[in-house]
Formats: sequence, structure tokens, C-alpha cells
Amino acid sequence: MNIKRPLVWLLASYLAGLVLYSASFFIIMIIGWLSFIMIILWICIPLKKRKVKLVNYYFLLSLPVLFLSGHILMNRQLSPNSMDTAFISEVSGNLTGQLEMIQDKGDYLTLTLKNNTVMLKQSKKYFSRKLTVYTSIKNQYKIGNILSVSGKIKKFQKASNPGQFDEYQYNKMLHIDYKINADSVEVLNRDYSVFHQFLYELKRGLVKVYQEILPPKNAGILSAMMLGELSLLDPEMKELYQQSGISHILAISGLHVSLLGLAIYQFLRRIRLPAFLTAGISVFIIFSYGILTNFSVSTNRAVVMMVILMIAGLIGRTYDLLSATAFSALIILIQSPLQLRNAGFLLSFGAIAGIALMNPVISELIPLKNKLWDGLKSSIGIQIITLPVILYFFYEFPTYSVIINMVILPSSSIIILLSILAGIMGCVSLPLGIFAIGGVHYLLNFYEWVCRIGARLPWKTFLIGRPDIWAIIAYYSVVLIILCFHLRIKRKICIILLSFLAIIFIKSKNICFNVTFLDVGQGDGIFMMTPIGTTYLIDGGSTDVSKVGTYRLEPYLKVKGVRILDYAIVTHMDSDHISGLKELMEAMDGTISNNKVPMYKGYIIIRNLILPDISQKDEVYEELVSLALSKGIKVLYIQKGDTIEDGDVEFTCLHPAADYNFTSRNAYSTVLSVSYKEFDLLLTGDLEADGENMVLRELKAQDDDADNTNNTDNISVVQTQTGADYDVLKVAHHGSQYSTYEEFLDVTKPELSIISCGKDNSYGHPHPELLDRLKNAGSNIKTTYESGAVTVKTDGEKMELCEYLKE
Repeated sequence: MNIKRPLVWLLASYLAGLVLYSASFFIIMIIGWLSFIMIILWICIPLKKRKVKLVNYYFLLSLPVLFLSGHILMNRQLSPNSMDTAFISEVSGNLTGQLEMIQDKGDYLTLTLKNNTVMLKQSKKYFSRKLTVYTSIKNQYKIGNILSVSGKIKKFQKASNPGQFDEYQYNKMLHIDYKINADSVEVLNRDYSVFHQFLYELKRGLVKVYQEILPPKNAGILSAMMLGELSLLDPEMKELYQQSGISHILAISGLHVSLLGLAIYQFLRRIRLPAFLTAGISVFIIFSYGILTNFSVSTNRAVVMMVILMIAGLIGRTYDLLSATAFSALIILIQSPLQLRNAGFLLSFGAIAGIALMNPVISELIPLKNKLWDGLKSSIGIQIITLPVILYFFYEFPTYSVIINMVILPSSSIIILLSILAGIMGCVSLPLGIFAIGGVHYLLNFYEWVCRIGARLPWKTFLIGRPDIWAIIAYYSVVLIILCFHLRIKRKICIILLSFLAIIFIKSKNICFNVTFLDVGQGDGIFMMTPIGTTYLIDGGSTDVSKVGTYRLEPYLKVKGVRILDYAIVTHMDSDHISGLKELMEAMDGTISNNKVPMYKGYIIIRNLILPDISQKDEVYEELVSLALSKGIKVLYIQKGDTIEDGDVEFTCLHPAADYNFTSRNAYSTVLSVSYKEFDLLLTGDLEADGENMVLRELKAQDDDADNTNNTDNISVVQTQTGADYDVLKVAHHGSQYSTYEEFLDVTKPELSIISCGKDNSYGHPHPELLDRLKNAGSNIKTTYESGAVTVKTDGEKMELCEYLKE
């Protein structure tokens, strides 16, 4: 029995263990028993009666071993540090550790310390594998120094909303347990690693050279592209490259390592060094380059594959791309199993799979022979394999990325070689560096020009949203069938399937009424989608989450495939209700028309802004109206008695009345009663006691007269009876003790109460007295800082509750 590409099978077995890390103990026992039986058979059966080769038996035995290893290693990496139980979110402490990495962020330094001993207030010692230290104290630190640090130790934040960056998982992937804002940093031992410090100084020197010989924008791009230094990258250029689908050139790629390694290898061979010595020096240099660039996933992969290539040449074996790829993936995933959830890992190896697997198939399906097609089919193969990954992590697909990559990629090798040359020459003489970098400068300007042309084209990006897992499985199943049986299936069928396969990711029509209370920290943000597809955002702001619109509201909307908000409703003008909404409005780069479906240009489009109709409008109110009008957003006003009818969903405004005299912004908070068939929801903004009493009187009123109607722009003024007994209550003012009193709860009778507030906030929300009142009323209580985004789905009769942090 000859096993073809055993490394691929070994990787598959290990991947199965990683994916099934949460599998029941019963499954693990079955795998263990199979391994045990194989060992017993090996011992009991005489050698001469064995029908398989020894190497094949060892290979088969290694499959369950790798499966169990994957299961164990993933669970070990996911397990919390023992120090987690010692504090809730942050604590003062001291630590001692060895300096592993230094990153200069300009105003401050980021230091990575390993093998840390941590002492908390309780005088108990803990061990931490790695910690990230933020400090403005810029001493002469050197890699390998032993440092003593004191300050606030903080836990990393888990993603609490769909689409939100998961700081906790990302740092777990890097084996970093905590971060600390340092009050003091002291060097206890000045011994250092000469080799690592030399590489760090070399990197700093090259960054400085690039800054001196190039304009700041291009220097930032080149520092990211060549040295993995992202702190100097212009945010506008980063976004432009992402929207054009060429952000991969900002990462250290296999092309960098391959060009560097092969150039060194060829040079050393030309001066007639022995092959073994040449390979050894080349491997040492590219490994050093990996350390210098902090060993990103793509760098790690490329270094391993280059080492295998050189070893294969030395021992006279054929280099197999798939086996080398599998081996490098196995090494990376053994080091950090959580890389399997990293977009960089999946895209890097997906690109190799696209070239190695899809390229030959496309060549057989469309047997054209010209250089243009050779470049195009490689890009198409990569896109076919990586499309689900792109949509899962980024939710949108750059339409013209294949064409832009075809234009840009052929010259990227020139940039790499000239940048290496210019960096080296610049360290000797700046004029020589400037001379060598000229071509790079013009090429980077050309890249920007191409990307800006693409950005002006219609439908430059398709926002689809995060695909369902079943759709991803179905997509890859079809691709696998085509890979295995394309010679047996009619060519036209294969081409049609591959051409239209992405249709599987288009979202099906919403059939329920969905309400999501987002975790925006100390603030409010509520998203609704009705059964006919109308979208609403009620408030959207925070006082303790910076750029809440950019990092929480927009990612959530894009995850759901929402590119248009039909209505943004503002309850009142406090920053914890409008800061994120203003970010979304400011990101709109032009006006829109309500008469047609606007093109998606990468940002969320807001059609209508609904504000409380009050007589006394302050400066913040007027500024928001002015901003909306400047972006082409239609401004509507709502007051007590007005309704919005949206199919079977009806919004009724209970507060404020037209003649209401308020003393604060909270007092005029818009209160909405939302009904869908038998389901009722009450949204109360930051309502205070006076406004709550007015709403209470309205809820108690028994008015059967409902014939005074005046329709204006989908908002109708109706004097209507409003029922009580609510299924869901959005508790007023983030759980303040001065609202939601017993009498109010006696009337509303909420089955579920949602409190939107930040963890450990300075206001003490939710207040214990308020929680007691809700418990006494028999209401089920959910807080966004504990549950994350809370989603209520209903068909109008039954209600389903989903908590993001508890899924």
C-alpha cells in the first residue's frame, strides 16, 4: 500500500481534532480505543505475517494520535489562565518578565514580555506565558532584558456583538494572557540577546531610511509591506487597499520570502559555495527575516516551505507544493491551534490551495493558452477557494479585485527587490537610497491611482453579509466534487456551477420580526428588521466605547448584510445615544435619493432620520439635523400619538407630547410601543420619573376613539388606544434607580427586561433597587454587558431569545 501525500492526511487528521475540540468524551474514547487496538495488533501479529509496510503502519497509527493531539491542544489554548479568577476586569499588580518584542507606536511603546511572574494585591503569585505592556516610558530597553512592571493589569475583551473584533481570542491565538498599562518600568537585568536586538535595530534603521527617502504615505505602505510595521500605515490607504481587494500586499507574503531566499541562494551559488553551505546560509537569512517581521502567518508558511524546497534539492527529492503546504500548516497549528480561526491563516493557505488545486482544473475546463489567461486563471482559482473566507470575516466582496490584482501583482516583485536594495543602500548613503527607491515611489503612486479608479466605478463592492455555516459547507462540497470528478462531469456544467456557485451566499428573505439590543457599552443601540425587510436603528451611541459606530454598529450591520438603514430613530440628544449614529452619517460621502436604491459604496446608507418633535431644540439637535440634510437624509419628526405602520408591525409614539415642557434631554426621550401581531415591545430611551408618569397615564387610558388620522411620509397621527402587558421592555436610562417604578411595572408586566449598560460603569447601572423591582415583577432580566447582543426573534406569537455571549 503506497500512501500518496501522507502529510496531507496527517494535517486532515489534526484538523479534525481541532474542529471537534468540544466533542463529547465518548467520541474521544472511541478514537482512543481504536489507537489501543492498533497497538495491540502490532504487538501480537508476527512481523512476517504483516501485510503492510512498517512505514504505512506507523502512518496509520499517527492519524488517531494527531486527532487526539489536536483535540487536547485546542482545549489547552482555549482554557483560561489561573489568574482569571483573581479579578473581574482589571486589577493593580506587579510583574517580572523577559522582554521578547518592542514596537514603537510613536507616543508610546508596546512591549511583549514572556515567562512572567505576576504579583497581585493579594500577595499571591501567578504565572503568565505572555503579557502586553503599554508604556510611555521610553528607556533603552533591549530584547532579552528582565523587566519589572507595575500598573493596571486588564483582561482582553471578548466580542460581545456579531462582527465585533474579538480582542480576547486574537491574543489567545498569540499566547498573550493580559495587557497592562504601566505606571513604572524598571530594568532588573540588562543581559540581552545580541542576535534579536541586532534584528530589532536593523528594522528600526530600515524604517527610518524609508521615512527619509519617501513621502510619509508611501513610507508607511512600504514599512508595512516589507517589515510588517503597521503603525505608520495611513488609515485612508489601508481602507483603499482593502476596498480594492489588494490589502494582501500590505502583509509579508510568500513572494517576499521566496524572492529573498532565491536571490540569496543564487548569489551564493554564483560565488561557488557548496550547496549544503549555500542552503544553510539562505535558510538562516530568511529565518532571520521572519523574526525581524514578527513571523506573521504568511511569513511562517513561506519560511517553512522555502526550507523544504532547499532541503528537497539537497537530498535529491522532488518538491511537492501540497505536501510542503500541509507540513507548514501543521507546524503553525501545533504552535497555535487558534490560527485555524484566523482570517490571515485561512486566506494565506487558501491562496496556495487555489493555485495548487483549482488552477489545473480551470486549465482543463478552459484550455486557453496565452499569458493573460495564465494570470487570470490563477486569480480566479484563488478567488474560488477564498471567497467563503472573505465573506465570513469581511462580509463584502470587492467586485474588481481580480482585475486590479492582475494589473498590480506583476510589478510587486520589482517593488520588493528595489525596496530591499534601497533599504541597504540607504543605510550606507541616503542619496543612494533615494536613487534606488525612485521606481518604488512611482509604482506605489500607480497602485493608488488604480485603486482610486476602481473606487469610482459603479458597484465596486457587494455587501452580502456573513454566510451561514451550512452555505459554506455546501459551497466547498460542490468545489470538492468538481475537483475530484471534473473529468467525468460535462465541462459546461462544471463551468456553470463554478460561475454561479456564489449565489448560495445570498441571504434568504426575512420572515420574522427581529430586534437586537447591541452591546455598545454605556449607551443604547437597537436594530430592528421587520418581516418585509424594513430596517430600523433606534439610537446608537456610547460614552465608554470609542468610535462605537465604526467598531460595533457598522460591523454588526455588515454581518447582517444591511447596507441601507431605512429609518434611524433618535430618542434624545445625549452622546450615549447618538455618537455612533453620527459616525455612520459622517461616513456617507455624498447625498442620496429616496426615489431609487442607492449604490453601495462601502458605508452604511441612512434614508430617514426621525427625531422627537420638541419646541426647544438645542445646539446638538440642530447640528444633527444639519448633518443629516447635508448627506441627503430626510429628516422627520415624531410626537405622542404618531404611528409608523410597516406591514403587520406598528410603532406608536407614547412620548413626548407636542406641548411637553421638559427640563433635560432625558425627559423628552421618545417612547415607542412596538407591536407585531401578539408580540409587544416597549422602548423607553432614558425616560425619567416625570415622563414615565405621563406614559403610565397613557397606558392606563381607555380610549376607543381611533378615527382622527393624518398621513404624512409614512408617519400617521392617530389617537389610538395603546395596550399594556408587554413581552419585552427596554429598561429606561440603562437601569437607573430613578425610573421603572413598581406602578409602571404593574401596568406593563414585562416578561423580559433588557438593560443596556457598560460593565463596571461609573453610574452604578443597573442599580440594585431597580433589579429588585424587576425581579419582584417576575420579569426575566438580561443585561448587555453580561449577555452581549440580545436578539429577540418572533413570528408574532412565539418569542425566541438569543444571547451572543452565551451561544
